[in-house]
Amino acid sequence: MKHLLLLLAFAALSSSFSGCTSLPVRLEQPWLRQLHSLNIPVPPAKLSISVSGHTSPSLGNESLLASNLKETLGQLIARRGYDIYSPSPDYSIRLLYRTDRADKLNTSSSVSTTTSTRAVNASGSGAAVTSGLGVSIARAITALSSTSSTFAGQTTEQTISYTHTITVELSKRDSTVIWKGESTWDSHELDLTKGITYPLQLILSDLPTDAKFVTRVREVKESHALNYYRVECDPPIWFTCPSLPYRIYFEHKIDPNEVTKSLPYSINNPNALAAYVDLIQTAEYALPSGNSQDWVDPLDITLWKHVTLGRRYHLDPGAKPINVIITLDASNDGYYVNQCSTVSNEEFAAFSSRLEQWHQTLESFYDVYK
Repeated sequence: MKHLLLLLAFAALSSSFSGCTSLPVRLEQPWLRQLHSLNIPVPPAKLSISVSGHTSPSLGNESLLASNLKETLGQLIARRGYDIYSPSPDYSIRLLYRTDRADKLNTSSSVSTTTSTRAVNASGSGAAVTSGLGVSIARAITALSSTSSTFAGQTTEQTISYTHTITVELSKRDSTVIWKGESTWDSHELDLTKGITYPLQLILSDLPTDAKFVTRVREVKESHALNYYRVECDPPIWFTCPSLPYRIYFEHKIDPNEVTKSLPYSINNPNALAAYVDLIQTAEYALPSGNSQDWVDPLDITLWKHVTLGRRYHLDPGAKPINVIITLDASNDGYYVNQCSTVSNEEFAAFSSRLEQWHQTLESFYDVYK
């Protein structure tokens, strides 16, 4: 009994110590690979889109699923500045998908006390690449892992799991493939559409983008902003962002069953809620804290405690232009939104200037070859 009490006390002390020094919960990154030639078309090149695949277990025609995936892919391609509506496209982009059931054994154990650290560059973009560097550095940060293990007991159970695999191919008119991105991930959801945006965005980050292209989103009715928030953002809902290593929450919530009665203080413009959600889920560059003097080592995890996202949007209907800035603070379980703001052109220009400096820092960091 005495030994048991000592073990429990030591485990509690270790847990308390690790709680002070541990990193936020890391994202489970999908496997990712991009292969390309030297002739990738730049926006506004004209593209056609097609989708095909197979889901198992599933019965019947897959056309509705393919249509849904085509719409998702089309939105992500169009926001890069490509023309996907031309009747005479010069290139074709094809999405192939497959879902297979692959049940798994999950093992859970007590809090660990032996710590080991490893660093792996899990990025799909290599050195000297000028597109997708914001995604690359986030995946590298995610791969910096701290793990520990002490066993007071463990349990094992079988859980239903599905393996989703997608491939996106870009081809010329003669069907020659000039670019290809692939991804595989596991999910408890059979429905491929519920998790495909994140791996698709990771894949597409390797393609060029038109920086002048302004994304369009729907304006949320102020009278219904709380309804939108409760459906799309209310904890325990969390988000993933291609340029960030940790998951994202809009607010802390002790009881997930508690009914939200008002918007969080962090949301300063309810009409732009859809833009805030879109930016969090699709931003390919995140600006870490500090300045160019602090960015000597982009892999320094302390840089990523406070980050900023930003993008210009058009709110439909009416296509009202707005500048969106979101600041995030890291906690033990991920990032929490500190502020969602629509800012002036002057404020956004200042953010853009710092973001350009961050771009240059990453280009220099990855430029390893003579």
